[in-house]
Amino acid sequence: MAGADATALALCFTAADNGGTAVLDPAKVAGKIVVCDRGVTARVSKSQAVQEAGGVGMVLVNTSTNSLNADFHMVPTVHLQSTDRTAVNDYAATTGATASISSSVLSTTAAAPFTASFSSRGPLLAGGGSLLKPDLIAPGQDILAGVAPPNYGGRLFDLLSGTSMSSPHVAGIAALFKEAKPNWSPMAIKSALMTSAGDVLDGGTPAPTSNPVLIFRQGAGHVRPNNALDPGLVFDSSWNDWLAFLCEGKLLAAGTCTALRNAGYSTDAGNFNSPSIALGAMAGSVTITRTVTNVSKTASTYNASVSGMTGMSVSVSPASFTIAAGAKQKLRITITRTSATLNAYTGGQLTLSDAAAHVVRVPMVVRPVALSAPAQVNGNGAALNYDVTFGFSGPFGASPVGLVPAAVTAGVVADDPTDSTCSLASPNAQQIPVNIPAGTTFARFSLFDADVNAGSDLDMCVFNGSTLVGSSGSGTSAEEVNLSNPAAGTYTVVVQGWGVVGSTPFKLHSWLLDGSSAGNMTVSAPATATTGATGTVSLGFSGLAAATRYLGAVNYSGSTGLPTTIVRIDTP
Repeated sequence: MAGADATALALCFTAADNGGTAVLDPAKVAGKIVVCDRGVTARVSKSQAVQEAGGVGMVLVNTSTNSLNADFHMVPTVHLQSTDRTAVNDYAATTGATASISSSVLSTTAAAPFTASFSSRGPLLAGGGSLLKPDLIAPGQDILAGVAPPNYGGRLFDLLSGTSMSSPHVAGIAALFKEAKPNWSPMAIKSALMTSAGDVLDGGTPAPTSNPVLIFRQGAGHVRPNNALDPGLVFDSSWNDWLAFLCEGKLLAAGTCTALRNAGYSTDAGNFNSPSIALGAMAGSVTITRTVTNVSKTASTYNASVSGMTGMSVSVSPASFTIAAGAKQKLRITITRTSATLNAYTGGQLTLSDAAAHVVRVPMVVRPVALSAPAQVNGNGAALNYDVTFGFSGPFGASPVGLVPAAVTAGVVADDPTDSTCSLASPNAQQIPVNIPAGTTFARFSLFDADVNAGSDLDMCVFNGSTLVGSSGSGTSAEEVNLSNPAAGTYTVVVQGWGVVGSTPFKLHSWLLDGSSAGNMTVSAPATATTGATGTVSLGFSGLAAATRYLGAVNYSGSTGLPTTIVRIDTP
C-alpha cells in the first residue's frame, strides 16, 4: 500500500499485525508469488497476508541463519535460507520476473537425525555444571500431529516444532514403557532411553561421540525406543537423590541436606546417579560413583571401556563385574587430567557391554580447571572458612576485593499484566539509571522478597543503552543480575511487576566492585598449591555496619584462568 512502512512491507504484515491497516497492495500482489522476509510475525501470518491481497504463492526467506520449516500456509509456499535471499530479491526486482511453485515428493532416504538450529544446548549451570543437559533429544522439527482446533484455524492436525513435539514424543514413549515395564521407576525408564540412544549426524571433529560441542547438543543421543526395551543395566534415582543434588547449589535448607547425608545420600552433584557424567570444574583428579541395576532376566558379566576423553586418564573400578538379575553394582570412576586444556570441556563415552549384546553407553563431558572454588560464599560478619581444590602445583595466593555496602534505591511498581517480557517498553515498569564507572570488575543488581508486599512477583532486566545485558525472572521477587567486567556507562535497571496486586514497594540493591580492597575483609590461604590437594581459605571481617548487605570477592593467583569467589555478607 502507498505509504506503508518498508519494514512491515518486507515482513508481509497482515492488517491485524499492522494495527488494522493492510500493507500489501492488491493491485500489485493479485495473481503474484510474493517474497516475504521471516521475522517478527508468525510464518503462516505472512502467507495469510499474501492471500488477503490476492497473491497465489509466497517465497519465505530467512534474514539470518535459522531453521527451514514446513507449515500449513494459506498459499503454496517455499521456504529458503538467508543465503538465497539476495539472489531472490535481486531477481524479483527485475522486469518480467516469473516464478512457479509445484508439488514435490520428499526423499525417504534422507540422512537423519540432525540437531535443529533452535534446540537448546548445554552445559547446565545448576550444580556447577555437574549434570549433563540435555539428557537426550527426540523428533521435534516440523512434526505432523493432532492439535486443538480452536487455536489452529479449526484444523485437527498441524505441523509443530520444538519442545512442543520432542517432549510429547518422550512422554508417550515413557507411557508405553510403563505399560511394558510396570515395575520400572520413571528414572529407570529415562536411563534406558539415554543409554540406548544414537548419535546425531551433525558431524564435527572429533567425532560426535567424543566432541563435547555435539554432546551438549544431543546429550546421550537421539532416542531409539526399540533399543531401550532391553537396556541391560539402568542408572536409577529417587526423589531423595534429586533433593540431595540440589544441596550443592545451596537450594535447600542446611538441615535438610544434613539429614540427607546422614541417610546415606550424596550431596556432591557429581555423584548424582545419572546415566551421564558431567563435571563442570574438575581440579586435578576426582573419583565419582555410579550404581547400576541389572534389569535383565539373567546374570551377566559386563566390561567397562572408555573412548575419547583426550588428555584425561579414566579408570573404572571394577573394570569387569558379574551381576545377577535384579542386583546392583557400585562403580567408582576416577578421572585425572594429564594434558587436557584447562577451562575447556573434554568429551567421551563410558561403555558397559556384555556378551548378550547389551551396550550401555554413558556420555562424559569434563572441564578441567586450575582451581575448584565455590562461586559464592555467604556469611553474617563472623569469620568463615571454605575449601578449594588445586588443579596445578606451584605458588598460590588469595586477596580480598571489597567489601562494599549495597547502594539501595527504593521505589514502587504497579502490576504490568499486559507485557509478558521485561523491557524498556514495559508500560508500568520502573526504570532506574545506574552509572558504572571505568575499572568496574563486577556489578550485581538484586531484589529481595523481604522488601515487597507478600506474594508479589517482580522481574528485573538490565540494559546498556538499548541492549539487554542481563535479566532475571523467577517466580518470586528474589531476582539477581550479575555483570563481569562491564563496559563503563549509564545502565538502566528495569523493575517490572509481573504478579502484583495493585502495586508494591521494592528496594533495588546495587554493588559495584573495582578490584580493590576496602580494608574490611582479610583473606588467609595456603602459599603453595599441589595438584589434587585441598586447601582452606579463611575470611575475617571488621568494621561492618549493622543491618547492611555487603558484597566482595576473593581473587586467586598462581596460575592462569583462575576463578573468583564472590563474598556476600548480610550483617544482623
